Amino acid sequence: MMAETDRPGYSFDPGPPPEVSRFLKNKGYMPAFSWQDVEPEEHAVAFSVAKATQLDVLKDIREELQAAIDEGLPFAEFQKRLRPRLEARGWWGRKKQIDPQTGKIREVQLGSPRRLKTIYRANIRTARAAGQWERIERTKKALPYLVYLLGPSERHRPHHAAKEGLVLPVDDPFWDTWMPPNGWGCKCHVRQITRREAEERGISESPETPMREVFNSRTGEIKSIPSGIDPGWERNPGKLRREAMDRLLHDKLIAADPQIATAAMRDMASSWMVRRIAEGDAGSVPIAILPKKIAARIGAHRVVVFNDRTSRHLFEDKTDRLMDDLPEIGLLARAEKFALRTDEHGRRALHVLIEESADPHGRIRHQRNPLSAIFYFQDDGHLALVTKHRVRGPKWMRRASQKGWQLLWE
Repeated sequence: MMAETDRPGYSFDPGPPPEVSRFLKNKGYMPAFSWQDVEPEEHAVAFSVAKATQLDVLKDIREELQAAIDEGLPFAEFQKRLRPRLEARGWWGRKKQIDPQTGKIREVQLGSPRRLKTIYRANIRTARAAGQWERIERTKKALPYLVYLLGPSERHRPHHAAKEGLVLPVDDPFWDTWMPPNGWGCKCHVRQITRREAEERGISESPETPMREVFNSRTGEIKSIPSGIDPGWERNPGKLRREAMDRLLHDKLIAADPQIATAAMRDMASSWMVRRIAEGDAGSVPIAILPKKIAARIGAHRVVVFNDRTSRHLFEDKTDRLMDDLPEIGLLARAEKFALRTDEHGRRALHVLIEESADPHGRIRHQRNPLSAIFYFQDDGHLALVTKHRVRGPKWMRRASQKGWQLLWE
């Protein structure tokens, strides 16, 4: 039997699997009093910890989780780094908090070694599973099947043990709900396999999924989830994120919740599809959404794209540097400084200053300047990224004022 480890479950040099790192990095924030306040669809795009109702506490926890993923830190190191930060903010031990739903004061457990272990394991396993799903979708032509495997626990839940060795196609709806982890402390996992290995193992019939009703005492909602899966774990987080990207690809994300839209845009901007274009392939993918008022004023489609034509000279930049900056373009919807110009050839361009950092922890990384980006109007009404560079806000304003740009919103 494999020895259980508190490490994130991979070894690497020079970094973690990019899909795993990106899953947490691209999330927004959702302060919540109870885990029952946050649905799986929301967990897939927003970072939340029960009783962490202050944004600075959430940022501290996520920063150390991101470091654990990116640096492969074991739980002991994660706890050593995070505990002093939480204690300094008073988020440790049993404290009194106001339940925002009832307005009543309750004594609740904030930080503790046990809670930190739960936070560490749940988030890292979920990030690994979501990252794995992205790789599964990308490579399913060569590896079209998944096999369900048990983890190293001494005791296994009966419903989970019954799934051991189950072989099904990647696209089978079974994986919509039964993609591990499937509960608190669940160590089950899947392995992607070839058709030949699937046939040797024996391809299973898609099993029926018995359901049970669970009552959410916070919302009063009764919903059905598969028997054997803990409430809150009944959806495939990687598939939920992938579905948001697909909706973005098909222009169906405009009216989505801002958390979903932002996560989808940042996922897309840092995805393998963009990387392939940056490395020379033809194509076009959406990477950002314009603010509604700006799009209406300039008569453009809200979805902004990255393609191999208008962005070709960007490829001279190092791909890693380009991929590092592009998720920041995904924050375009939050930008406040825009300028419009039409050149002597009648070509229209939009100049934008994105001052919010893409750093998931709210910091300006490496003291970098805001990102300036220029987009050209395409025949189909979309804007396409042409160039990007770092510039200080006052300098951007001077350039926009002196070079014939019309300031739209400041």
